[in-house]
Amino acid sequence: MSLKNFVVTTQRVKSKSDGLIQYVNYLNNEKAPSHKNTKIIEISKNPESFLKNTIINTVNFDNNNKKGGRKVESLAQSFNFILPPKVDNPTEEQWILIYKDLVTKAKNTLEIDGKTSDFARSCYVNIHEQKNPHLNLLIPRIYDDKRLHALDQKNLLIQLKKEFNRSVLQHCNIDFKAYKPDQQNVGKRRKKWQLDQDQARKAKDLLVEERLELAEERLELATETLAAAQLIDRSEQVQERAETAQIKAQEATAHARQVEAEADRKISLMEEMKNIFNNFKSSINDWIKGIKNKDELLEDIALNDVVASVKTAQKHESYDETIENLMFNTIEIAEDETKKPQISKKVSRIRKYKP
Repeated sequence: MSLKNFVVTTQRVKSKSDGLIQYVNYLNNEKAPSHKNTKIIEISKNPESFLKNTIINTVNFDNNNKKGGRKVESLAQSFNFILPPKVDNPTEEQWILIYKDLVTKAKNTLEIDGKTSDFARSCYVNIHEQKNPHLNLLIPRIYDDKRLHALDQKNLLIQLKKEFNRSVLQHCNIDFKAYKPDQQNVGKRRKKWQLDQDQARKAKDLLVEERLELAEERLELATETLAAAQLIDRSEQVQERAETAQIKAQEATAHARQVEAEADRKISLMEEMKNIFNNFKSSINDWIKGIKNKDELLEDIALNDVVASVKTAQKHESYDETIENLMFNTIEIAEDETKKPQISKKVSRIRKYKP
């Protein structure tokens, strides 16, 4: 029996901003267990910009929502467009053409006004080139100050499946009808990214706390304003309530600015740690290369760079047990491969985190 469609899956990204940040980090983490032998191709060049804009747009939507209803719990919807292992991997240029078709179809199905290029810039996409090559697409739940209610409805998934089949055939000459599934009735797809997240939970997210405080103050402000409007007389009590409402409005605005600043700070710290870890990976690869090529100068320079990167990471505010395990597991593998325990003599785990 041939395939009915190429596989397309979708799920809500849960846990608000914290869950979205973890998921984007997972999509770009070549060290994740499920990304073994995977080459990650970045189509969206700036994940930090996507995170910042999505978080801020959601906070502003919740704060300005006068119609009531529940706050936005999931900041984005994830779509995975998966090809079978027997096909030739599309080139990066072909993936980009497929991505453009999918974003256009999503915009039209969701009946979004405006330019397709503006909508595409609000999304995030990358490619995992592996045994089952696939395109990962994240669409924000809040776009142009509107909640995309149809984002996780069945019709959008159906339309994107059809478009994925059509686009792959057009740009790669790959027809889903020509392939038979190796496995059938395998059940619901597990969320690997959630299983791979081994990061220890820290204290309650500051952004969540401040958004709750802001919501409470907005509610108090609305109550005070309604009471003032219902009172016709100009008594001293009405005057005092109006002044109190004005003060609370100013305080709520200040909190909204603090939320935006904290979002900038968290994303900046994440980018700094990413750069530090990339320097660490590059240096340890140079160290191994110097040893194998018997290049003592390269070996010595790279060793100093590895040690400096580890010490810089350990002083960073974002350094945690996950980063430490990743770095020192990499060091152990490198020293075992080279039979030289030189790095371990200069740096060690700091073990300041609770299990």
